[in-house]
Amino acid sequence: MSVDTHGGEGQLEVWLGALADIGEAVGGDTPVEAVLDRVAETACTLLGYDFCAVFLPTTDRSALTIVGSHGLSPDYVAQVNADRPILLDVRDEYEAPTSIAFRTGEVVTVDDIDRKPHFTWSGVAHEQGYRALISVPLRRSGTVVGALNGYRAGPHRFDRAEVGLVSTLATQVAVALGTAQLRAAEQATITELRRAAEVHTLLTETALRGEGVTGVAEALAELLGRSVVIDDVYNEQLAAAGPASTTEAMTVTDVILDGAPVAHIRVAATDDPLSAVDVRAIEQAAVVTALELLRARTAAEVEQRLRGSLVADVLGSDPGSLPAIVDRARRLGWDLAGTQTLIGLRCNDTEALLAAADRFFRHATQRSLSAVHRGDVILLWPSGAAVETTRRLLDTVAMTGVIAAVSRTVDAAGLPATFRAVRGALDLAAGAGAPAVIDLTQLTVDQLLLELGDTARLTEFATSVLGRAMDYDRTRSTALLDTARVVIDAGLDRRAAAARLHLHHNTVAQRMRRLEELTGLAMSRPADLLQLTSALTVARIAALG
Repeated sequence: MSVDTHGGEGQLEVWLGALADIGEAVGGDTPVEAVLDRVAETACTLLGYDFCAVFLPTTDRSALTIVGSHGLSPDYVAQVNADRPILLDVRDEYEAPTSIAFRTGEVVTVDDIDRKPHFTWSGVAHEQGYRALISVPLRRSGTVVGALNGYRAGPHRFDRAEVGLVSTLATQVAVALGTAQLRAAEQATITELRRAAEVHTLLTETALRGEGVTGVAEALAELLGRSVVIDDVYNEQLAAAGPASTTEAMTVTDVILDGAPVAHIRVAATDDPLSAVDVRAIEQAAVVTALELLRARTAAEVEQRLRGSLVADVLGSDPGSLPAIVDRARRLGWDLAGTQTLIGLRCNDTEALLAAADRFFRHATQRSLSAVHRGDVILLWPSGAAVETTRRLLDTVAMTGVIAAVSRTVDAAGLPATFRAVRGALDLAAGAGAPAVIDLTQLTVDQLLLELGDTARLTEFATSVLGRAMDYDRTRSTALLDTARVVIDAGLDRRAAAARLHLHHNTVAQRMRRLEELTGLAMSRPADLLQLTSALTVARIAALG
């Protein structure tokens, strides 16, 4: 097909009509790629090319890829862009004509590829079926922004008139490209602003409705179309929403409150990266989550004050006021009408210990009443297995130096006296290297002693009874006190005690005679046995000897 270079009236109308079509496409909402496809089609129509392509540089400007085309198959375009883009760092005889046009800003023509045996792109040309090509730089504001290529199936000489026509078209194409890119950027900005407004509206409404951390997770998952998990700094999940994630990769954002992280928002990764609006949505969700956690913290502080007041009233109550206190506890959500086990916990940081205990009992089937009272963490536990539960609690709490005392099960009326016994045990054990969990679940005379709350008198009592035996054990590295405890636990059966201690029964008998000599007590006399047992219990709790 030949090109009419004489500029006849009919040809002018065709050109003007073609440029008007391009302008119409640019003026609408047509995507940039579609506009460039229209440009390539127009070039083929006006200039009689078999196919055309518009090349633009990649983001890093390392190569040129086909962005718009006409006459080229989509598979071919995709293959060339993926496997054989036009590299811009190649020079000499290996440099492609399109690269030369883009680099120099000059029109490059190849009349017949077969006449250039060293032409490195001849393989690509034969695959697509062209023999001649023209590559015209696209200029905008003095800068080359791309290239327009026209291809012919057979050899062809590109004369000056045709080069001029293609250059004129390329100038219009560059203007259209700039306008289309500007409109695309404007549309992207409008879309981004709309989405940002949607993010703001949805998360703000979530905060105003007070839907909590769960509401934030659900709103964010809806906005992103990804699974969202919010957990606290103890790795305990606070909320989860969205489709199940098939990947372990996560985008993690800290939730900051009072200058410190209090939680994390984890968003599942997908093949599509997060947009700038998505990132801002996560950041805004972190702010709303911080507000929700602050609201929850405030509510928890109010609840702690209520719990502290209730525990103080229960443990300091008299029988006449107890029914009203039990009724108030019921209205606040705690059932004190049945029996309770009182657990006392002591450490250097009671607030952190209380928070850890609350987390531990959060998923329990029955709710425990917990509060800080007179410097200790007090738990009123309605379930059984209190000693084992307390040991698991101490294993879970990542704190050192925590000691606990577990009472027997009592009704609400027995809690004040029980508290005095537990506190007495904690006072005796404090700083003495006593066992982490003191078992007071059996009703004994020792508990009555502990209820006195006078640790100095109790220590004086134990020392007055066992002092000489303690000194004997210490200076001679014997174990009179430990042997006595085992004998008492064995029901005074010295042979059974010997078996437990892996000793000969005569050795146990000799130790008991030595203990009786040092204490002046005879285990055969009930009064002496009671005194010895009580002294041993106090000594054990206070880690004496």
